[in-house]
Formats: sequence, structure tokens, C-alpha cells
Amino acid sequence: MPSAGSARTAGEPECNGVIERFMRTLKEQCLYLQRFSTLAAARRIIGGFIARYNAEWLIERLGHRTPSAAWAAALAA
Repeated sequence: MPSAGSARTAGEPECNGVIERFMRTLKEQCLYLQRFSTLAAARRIIGGFIARYNAEWLIERLGHRTPSAAWAAALAA
């Protein structure tokens, strides 16, 4: 099993669970609540949600840090 800081390959359960949970959150908090009038509007709204998620959401599995803070800590290690 890879260590916590190592790269994972596609198809590993750890990777699937992380992205599946993010996609669920994206759908529940953004996609199901919006009606997109254009593709440009969809890109803007979804991009804004992803930016807020990375900068503001505290994720338990990341030690109650934001994804951006966890990524910065991983790069600094």
C-alpha cells in the first residue's frame, strides 16, 4: 500500500472514494441548485464553486484543513 504522501494510480479505492465524494458535493451544492443559461455561465459558476471549495471548505480527512492548505503542506514536506 502506498504511503500517505505518495502518488496513487487510477483505480485504487482511495482515489475513487475521494473523487466520488467531491463529485457528490459538487452536485449537491452547485449543479442541482443552478440552471445554467449558457456553457460560459456553467463554467463560471462551477469554477467559482471549485475555487471556494479549495480555499474555504474544511475537510475532515485533511485534518480539518482546506484542500489548498493541505496541498501547500504536502508540497512543503
